[in-house]
Amino acid sequence: MSNTQSNFVKVADLKDVPEGTPKAVRVEGRSIALFQHQGNVYATDNQCPHMGYPLTRGRVRNGVLTCDWHGWSYDMRGGGCFTGGCDDLDTFPVEVRDSAIYIDVRSGRSRRKDAHFLLLKEGLLSEDNWTLSKAIAIMLAQGVSEQDTLKRVVQHLGRHIATERGANDGGRELALMVNGVKVARHYAPDDRLIPLMMAATGASGRAGDRPAVQPLPPPVTWDKLEHWIRVFSADKTWEGIEKCLITARRLGGHDERIVPLLYECALEPFFLGHTENLPLLGYLAESLEEFGWDQVEELVCNLAAKILGRDRGAPEELRLAAIKMFEPIHTLIDELASTSPRDQGATYDEDALSRGLVSGDLTQTFNVISDALRARVDIDRIVTTMVLLAADRMARTPVNLNPGWGSLRQELVLASSVRTALRYGGLNVGARALYHAAWQFFSDRWLNITPRSLTEPLSAARSDASNEDTGLRTVLDSIETIQVREVGRHTREYLNAGFSGDRLLSEMGQSILRDDNGWSLVHALRTVFDEWKLCEGHPARNQLLAGLARWATDVRKRTGSQSAAQTAQRFARGQTAVDLYES
Repeated sequence: MSNTQSNFVKVADLKDVPEGTPKAVRVEGRSIALFQHQGNVYATDNQCPHMGYPLTRGRVRNGVLTCDWHGWSYDMRGGGCFTGGCDDLDTFPVEVRDSAIYIDVRSGRSRRKDAHFLLLKEGLLSEDNWTLSKAIAIMLAQGVSEQDTLKRVVQHLGRHIATERGANDGGRELALMVNGVKVARHYAPDDRLIPLMMAATGASGRAGDRPAVQPLPPPVTWDKLEHWIRVFSADKTWEGIEKCLITARRLGGHDERIVPLLYECALEPFFLGHTENLPLLGYLAESLEEFGWDQVEELVCNLAAKILGRDRGAPEELRLAAIKMFEPIHTLIDELASTSPRDQGATYDEDALSRGLVSGDLTQTFNVISDALRARVDIDRIVTTMVLLAADRMARTPVNLNPGWGSLRQELVLASSVRTALRYGGLNVGARALYHAAWQFFSDRWLNITPRSLTEPLSAARSDASNEDTGLRTVLDSIETIQVREVGRHTREYLNAGFSGDRLLSEMGQSILRDDNGWSLVHALRTVFDEWKLCEGHPARNQLLAGLARWATDVRKRTGSQSAAQTAQRFARGQTAVDLYES
């Protein structure tokens, strides 16, 4: 029975809710908790805003409702939370008429719909994954702007790194934030929570105060700033680099020149072996492209300065020998850059390049890159070979000893990052980046992986599954039951049967994310998503999925991320533990 003059709805008789015996009722799809306490009747959301436990199972004392699970407490009338930062409780107007209880859920004090940004800020500062999960889940469930949310995340990351982190830790957090977002965008909104939560986790941490970096007083020119940035990078003086970058921004008119300059500094020979520089600059460039200078100036200027001005130590013998080889390499690249453009149809011995990269001979490793460039081979084609060589090695590395997963992942990510360097830095930068990627293959000469031709197909054995669903389940079961020796073969047989690789990659990614915290796997997953499209048509393309499956199966941490994600999603929809207990 409802009152036609208002939104009040009869939900129970007063005798059904005696003092000390709460009652849960369902109104317009919501579970509402009714309490009679000290002569008054109260109506609140039955879901604890912390983690969704039914509040009808809580305790009431002096107008304070306390959840029995984690002890969070709330003002029964106003809903204010005494325990958490911003997790107030929804409360609803109550009227008692003729010994019947009426409540108005439509004009009640609803907290959660506008708590998203407060929860996000609290989670970012506290590094609490559950708070971050709730904030992201609310965003997804209620259609809050993802872009507005991510702007807040990336701004927090900039301040956090500027005040709390150096190049190494800051770089890892940037990578997790950017790659978490990139992976999330391969999925529908309902499946984005885990990678977006990982992205927010990467950006979380203390964010202190420091005086704003002031630009250099005039007169100063771009040419002078460019020179100083190069000098400070060579001298390992990151504060000077940041000062110059801020000054360049204030000068105006030079924003498009900053990222190419950062790449040029990162590709100086003395950075050989610092293979994280290329991917990190790519992530900064992608952040800048998406959010603009106004949002990420502090992040780009501070972290780029710390990357380029980091302490490097004296190079060991082999790296010193490689550094000395760069003078003729730079001459070659300058000459090629001034002549005709790359030729996508140039004659190209891809297997010769692959053999040279893993030859274990430094001169040969660099020479095969130089030979390909002299032949005018397009840089993207060279990168495809390097990416698929890394994937093929991941797909075939022995697992009885140390399989070298970290090194193989770095080969894959670094090779792919050359494409990003080419895009944002131009041909000269892309060509130089090839040698830094080649160094990684040379450094991994200790790996016990027999070379093979990338242009020759592997076994043509096909899955005997009767349909794609069954074949997919075979691969996923191999991942989930940690069958490292079998999962690569199952993946290839699935693909050889003509089943969808796009679907397999999507399902495999979800399986990986459900059971890992993302600190390492999400980077390779993002790279495989990118390269699966870019390497289409290549005979070794399937090794991308086989390599990812083997590696992810062996190294995942089985953290149960899916359970936390499902809890947060149910919470955002008002369906958490209440439904489980009521059912």
